[in-house]
Amino acid sequence: MSTLDSHAVVEWGLGVLRALWQVTWQGALWALAVCALTRALPRLPSSARAALWWLVGLKCLVVLCAPAAVRLPLLPAPEAPVAMVETVAPAPRGEAPRPVVGGGEALVPVPTPKPTGMRLGWSSLVLGVLLAWLAGLAWQGRELIRGLVQLRHIRREARPLEDATLQQEAVELGEELGLTRIPPLLVSENAVSPLALGLLRPEVILPRRALETLSPQEQRMALAHELAHVRRGDLWLGWVPTLAQAVFFFHPLVRRACREYALAREEACDAAALQATGAAPREYGRLLLLFGVARAPAAAAAPGASSHLAALKRRIAMLEHADTESKHPRRWSRWALGGLALMALVPFQVVARETAPPPPTPPSKAVQPAPPPAAPKPPPPPHDEDEDDKFSYVLLESSHTTSMSGSSIDLKVARALAKNEKLPLLYLRRDDGQEFLIRDAATLKTFEDTFKGVRALGEKQGELGEKMGELGGKQGEFGGKMGELGGKLGELGGKMGELGQKQAKLNLKHNLLEMEADEGAESPEKKREREQLERELKEIERQQEELEKQMEPINAQMEALGREMEKFNEPMEALGKQMEALGEQMEAHSHEAEKKARALFEDAIRRGVAEPVKR
Repeated sequence: MSTLDSHAVVEWGLGVLRALWQVTWQGALWALAVCALTRALPRLPSSARAALWWLVGLKCLVVLCAPAAVRLPLLPAPEAPVAMVETVAPAPRGEAPRPVVGGGEALVPVPTPKPTGMRLGWSSLVLGVLLAWLAGLAWQGRELIRGLVQLRHIRREARPLEDATLQQEAVELGEELGLTRIPPLLVSENAVSPLALGLLRPEVILPRRALETLSPQEQRMALAHELAHVRRGDLWLGWVPTLAQAVFFFHPLVRRACREYALAREEACDAAALQATGAAPREYGRLLLLFGVARAPAAAAAPGASSHLAALKRRIAMLEHADTESKHPRRWSRWALGGLALMALVPFQVVARETAPPPPTPPSKAVQPAPPPAAPKPPPPPHDEDEDDKFSYVLLESSHTTSMSGSSIDLKVARALAKNEKLPLLYLRRDDGQEFLIRDAATLKTFEDTFKGVRALGEKQGELGEKMGELGGKQGEFGGKMGELGGKLGELGGKMGELGQKQAKLNLKHNLLEMEADEGAESPEKKREREQLERELKEIERQQEELEKQMEPINAQMEALGREMEKFNEPMEALGKQMEALGEQMEAHSHEAEKKARALFEDAIRRGVAEPVKR
């Protein structure tokens, strides 16, 4: 890979890491705000809580993908500058040199700095952190694809439901919930619990074993829950937190927000099912216990509940106040959620306030006498200010040091003309095609002195850039460690998902056997089978607890690393303020130097010091 390609990759990596850093603190801010709101309002409807947690995932994705952010001037105005970094590059054709801060093009007569070992180490560090994040992202994508494949397998072997009574129940429940199109009902031998899937053509899949053992009322409640998912649009909306959790796997608050969204979504569907069926909360709670903590494969197309036992307890507790859920949300709540959604769609960036300009000096009241008329001078060639702006130049100071404002063609022409010339040499080209060479030492010295202030500010920029590079390198080290820990968390999460699926299947078998035992029809073989299932379930719970213990220190390490990274925020912000202040000074100095350079060029042409190039 060439040096140019490596630089492009590093610049791209820096852009990705900056975006991830923006998501890290903005996503944390939103997650903490939603957490505080839901705790302050414990009776907030489940549908509203699901919408709030969903907005956290949306905010993270919008901040990552947004092309530009709204600048919020909330930081104090910059103080006196200390140092700044400068980039020197050719400007577009006909455009005067212009210094910039943080990237872009700037053309000033300073020598190109040589790369240092620190820059090479910084590039390696950026690539290392980026590769760690991409590795974790690949693992999350693998788990997501794996879940989608499992869902596809369940859908392929499912067959249409032939129960006309349940089909009629689906039509009535769909009308009660407000569905305009009733999704087809399917039956599967491999499905552990009822699930809804399909983005363009939603379908509801019911487990055959459950249909054989559930009462008609229980079948009706399970069907109403899945139809509520379709009515709410969870099959589409579920992709937002799923993608956010996959991309920001290293962010504990984003993962927490996605889990809370999934649980609140299930509670909202539970409340909708209770309202649609008119069932008692106790009956619905028994249905939840029957299916246990079953969870569909890890895919957004199957909106299953969390597999943790605490999730089941929260859902059952929610049933006690499910009557507070309104089938038709109030208008104020819609407006409030709409406003929050609009805020989530607008990415923002906190910047320093602009320095207020000095107050204008009041004009003197004394009447000054008019100056005497000056002696007439010969009129200069007809050039207005716009034409003065259309100068391109190349200053060849030595064989290795060049300053220019023009295109690469101007540079080639200047070098060709200077083959047999003594350096330094200044090549000029007007927009009308006229070309000149300046060899006069006094004019060249004046030209160099014109940009002396810009050059001094450029040196301060270089010093400040070194400091920011050191801080950025330390932040990159912590980011690399967080990426490695995120990969470990993803691996443990995959194992936890496998145990959850196995636990769901065993729970279904165990609950069916318990129902037979309650009815007094349990044989000795069934009893032994039930006891064996209980032992297997305890072993799975033990393994899950062991995995949770392994995940806890990793989470603690990630939080500690996050706190360490936050320590660099203040010095980086201070350096950023200095960078911004120096940028304003650079712009003012450069503008003044450009005006003087144009005047110098015009004067050199009038005095004949600028010799026309003869072709």
